[in-house]
Amino acid sequence: MDIDIIEKLKSIQKKILPIEKLFGYAWIICWFNAIWIYHIQLFITGLFCLFLSYVIFERTDAKREEKLPVLFSMDKNTRTLTVQKIYNTNLSWKDNEICSGNAVLPSGPIKEGDVVINCNGNVALRHIPTNTLIGAYNFK
Repeated sequence: MDIDIIEKLKSIQKKILPIEKLFGYAWIICWFNAIWIYHIQLFITGLFCLFLSYVIFERTDAKREEKLPVLFSMDKNTRTLTVQKIYNTNLSWKDNEICSGNAVLPSGPIKEGDVVINCNGNVALRHIPTNTLIGAYNFK
C-alpha cells in the first residue's frame, strides 16, 4: 500500500514544473501585463520573478557541479585504496575519518598516489569539517 502512494507521488511530481520555470513564466506574464495594464507595478514584479528564477537556477546548477573532493581506486588483492585524483588541494588526512570498516590512513596533506592500507569490511571515508562522505568501498 505504501508503494502505491509513493508511486502516485512520483507521478504527480513529474507533472509539476520546476520552480525556476514557474518564476520564468511569471516574469513573462508580468512583463506582458506591464505593457498594457499596470506598468510600473507589474514590471517590478516581473523583475523580481526573473531575479528569483536566476537565483534558484544558479543554486541548483552549483549543486549539480559539486564533485567529491578525492577520487580513490580500490585494490581488493592488496586491500588498499589509492588516491587517483584530488579536486580540492587543501585537504589533510587528519580532517578525514573511517566511519565504518577498518583501515589505516596516511598522515599529512592528501596527495595523488597516497595509499590507505589494511582495509577490511565496508570501508567508508568521511570528511569531518563538511560531513561529506568521500567514498564507500567493500573489501569483503
